[in-house]
Amino acid sequence: MGNRPDGVTPITNQGLARYTSALVAGVLVVQGYTAFVADGRVTAGTMLLLAGVALYMVVFTARNATALRQRAYGTYFAHAVAYLIINGSFWLHAWILMLSGRGEMLQQGWSGPLVSMSVLWGAGLLVHTIGAMFSRGYEHVEV
Repeated sequence: MGNRPDGVTPITNQGLARYTSALVAGVLVVQGYTAFVADGRVTAGTMLLLAGVALYMVVFTARNATALRQRAYGTYFAHAVAYLIINGSFWLHAWILMLSGRGEMLQQGWSGPLVSMSVLWGAGLLVHTIGAMFSRGYEHVEV
């Protein structure tokens, strides 16, 4: 990776940690709203808050696109960590509802975040994973 454009440096671990922390904070707001304001139901408010988290992901990726590309698997990391944090938060929330005897709440709007989002986004992540595996230029980079 000695062919970096002048002035371009890869994103640092600190930058990726801030991104991860912001995602965790965002999903805590989404899940907190869903649990305490919407009484465990996935509502339009839940989706609007989730759209805010998605907007943060888009802005972060756009602002740091070059720096992410300069780090081995940087863009892939940003994608994978977002998938795990966001989908994991919905699955954890659903699990807590089930264990607390409130499983009936899962009938009201939860199929979107649990099934559709996980499966469709998971398919996109699988394609990104395969693309990252076959990408050129990282054969000699230690990750």
